[in-house]
Amino acid sequence: MHAPVSPETEPFEFGTKAETLARLSTLIRSAVVLPMESFTVAQWRDDPHDVLDRVRAHSWSDVPLIVRSSSRDEDRAGFSNAGRYLSLSDVYGQHELRRAVDVVVRSFDDHPGNQVLVQPQLRDAVASGVVSSCEPSGGAPYRVVNWCEGPDTAEVTSGRGTVRTWYFLAGGDPEPPSPLLVGLPELIAELGDVSGDEPFEFEFGVARDGTLVLFQVRPLATARLPLSRRRHRAAVSACQAQVATLQSAGPPALSRDTVLGVMPDWNPAEMIGVRPRPLALSLYRRLITDGIWADSRHRYGYRDLRGTPLLADLGGLAYIDTRASFSSLVPAALDDVTAIRLVRHYLARLRANPHLHDKVEFAIALSSFHFGTPEDAARLCDEGVLQPAEAAILVRALRSLTVHMMSLCGPFARDVSELDRLAQWEMRRPLRWTPVRIPALVHLCRTQGTLPFAGAARAAFAATALVRSLVDAGVLSPADADALIGSATTVSTEMQRDFATVGRATFLDRYGHLRPGTYDILSARYDEEPDRYFDWTAREAPPRPPRFHPTPAQARDVRELLIANRMPGTERDLFRFVTSAVSAREYGKLQFSRVLSEILVEARRVGELLGFTPDDLSYSTIDVLTQLTGSARTDVAFLDESIARGRARHALTESLCAPAVITGAPELASFVALPGETNFVTQSRVAARVADVGAGDDPAGAVAMITAADPGYDWIFTKGIAGLVTAFGGANSHMAIRALELGIPAAIGVGETQFRRWLTAGALEVDAAARVVRPVPVAGRRVAEARAS
Repeated sequence: MHAPVSPETEPFEFGTKAETLARLSTLIRSAVVLPMESFTVAQWRDDPHDVLDRVRAHSWSDVPLIVRSSSRDEDRAGFSNAGRYLSLSDVYGQHELRRAVDVVVRSFDDHPGNQVLVQPQLRDAVASGVVSSCEPSGGAPYRVVNWCEGPDTAEVTSGRGTVRTWYFLAGGDPEPPSPLLVGLPELIAELGDVSGDEPFEFEFGVARDGTLVLFQVRPLATARLPLSRRRHRAAVSACQAQVATLQSAGPPALSRDTVLGVMPDWNPAEMIGVRPRPLALSLYRRLITDGIWADSRHRYGYRDLRGTPLLADLGGLAYIDTRASFSSLVPAALDDVTAIRLVRHYLARLRANPHLHDKVEFAIALSSFHFGTPEDAARLCDEGVLQPAEAAILVRALRSLTVHMMSLCGPFARDVSELDRLAQWEMRRPLRWTPVRIPALVHLCRTQGTLPFAGAARAAFAATALVRSLVDAGVLSPADADALIGSATTVSTEMQRDFATVGRATFLDRYGHLRPGTYDILSARYDEEPDRYFDWTAREAPPRPPRFHPTPAQARDVRELLIANRMPGTERDLFRFVTSAVSAREYGKLQFSRVLSEILVEARRVGELLGFTPDDLSYSTIDVLTQLTGSARTDVAFLDESIARGRARHALTESLCAPAVITGAPELASFVALPGETNFVTQSRVAARVADVGAGDDPAGAVAMITAADPGYDWIFTKGIAGLVTAFGGANSHMAIRALELGIPAAIGVGETQFRRWLTAGALEVDAAARVVRPVPVAGRRVAEARAS
């Protein structure tokens, strides 16, 4: 065990990199500091031969060396300049040593007190990483360990490697996710005793024999946790109790236990963020996940889950209850025994493959009929999940509900008609705010907006699954599939075309209600800040996408598949359903978001009337807004109490860290983030144009996009960037640390696929507090200026 620092000992003070390591080398027992020699720039310039002689006098000077910067303006509280100055590894012999020192010295400013640190290089490393004593962006009491396995000890800080991240609560006794990390909790505790529990971070390596090697320790620039650790621990315990309760829920869901995820089914992480503010969360629940989601599926022929909420609110963190989701995707015609067996299998697959949490319907559940469904059902028999007779019943049930979905008198056609009626609804805004307005809009949005939209989205999923199965069957190429789906006339294509062809007023009348954060009162509508969203000088009509025209052989193959699978209609009927379903999903969102946007406008109006800002209202809930009476005194008190309560709860929400997929309550105290899970930095947000830094775009005022969090890109911070997105890297990479210190919202390590997708967006909104990045669907290809909050 580590020995605590005596109360009579003078408080530990951080110095330069070299000074801090020298002081710690005699104080810590759970790790070692490699031997070192340090000297100032003045000493080097005065007599480099003497300095070289001092290094050569050490017995370790014959092995490869590392020459490290130890500047006076590195590793300071509030400003680390992490990665700004050079360090050079694999330095051999006197000549290379002299050259390396010169190079490091030239990377400094001209202060003679800057230092250079020379150490033997750790040659037998098997792992390395960076540890923060608390969550860097908000100061929450989680230890955050970014690590990579292998001999490259700069992989984590440089952002080059595939970084894994382990979170665990301070004061706990966690089980390390790798034997290589077994000594880290004790080292963190020991450094905490030495530093007086001031926030810090350190870089470490693991030698082949398991010894922890301390490379660097520095103060951590972080916001102070706005609540006590005791209150935070109580919040975590309450969430753990809630998860335990969910694991023992009963009917109508078809499993005793569950898996929670931020992306399965309706994707709350994408729609409202992982840590939404109370108003956005309450709107999402009221309009979709409390009931509408299940009402829609019941209408389409799925199992009746009405009355069961889809979303679990863990201290303000939004999770989907996949037990409810999977149960609702079982055809109603299936008997209970078979349905239960299916849902348990789906949950087991998700537990074993948590990386599939954002694609459960394509990779796990069988929820509609396509041309590969019989083979998928046969695999369930091979795996012992179903008997052949049960598999045949499942296939028939999926075929029946999909055929009904596609028919001209089915639920999809009815939902499109409902959306058409909503499109005719005139948003006549009364001159004066009235208390009945918001409840009426909420009712309208639920019954004529999100309910038919949910059905259109279900049809679009079934259509996409059919197209994918045609690719799997070799009937269509991937390019053909893209052309077929691209043949659908969507809101996005119409908006781009309208931007180039209609007047400004007409364009904003059609699309002005849209906002990047559909449920977010702080996200400005297009017609509220049109010059920020649109470049009115770049009004070029987009090229029309190529239309899909099947070859005679493709048409014949589709007809044969339809006949073989007992599906009615022709290939033209199938292709027509695909394009209409894809179009209807976009059309439905345009229509229901028009009503939702009006709800947020009315919320702002009543806020202005009663003296509350939009930021204030973001902490209230839709339940409160629908209960306002029109009496100013009563409503002010009611709103004021709601906002205060919401602020306090959201402070707790922002302090909670949890995995993207939760399979049990203990994971709320210790977990490893999924590979490719984004690391968000700061608690701020920004909307700005995208700058591809690697391609030479000017990053000034933009969301800078760079592949890796490489310290070589430090210059971008001198350009006044608005935000930062990287494909690779961890929360403790040098670039992440610099963004944190400068208060720049950043999404680090979003993954190569997501990075490429966002790179093509005209603009992005990076909301680090809600842990979400949203493309801003602009016309004119850019956002004129950034706005941070």
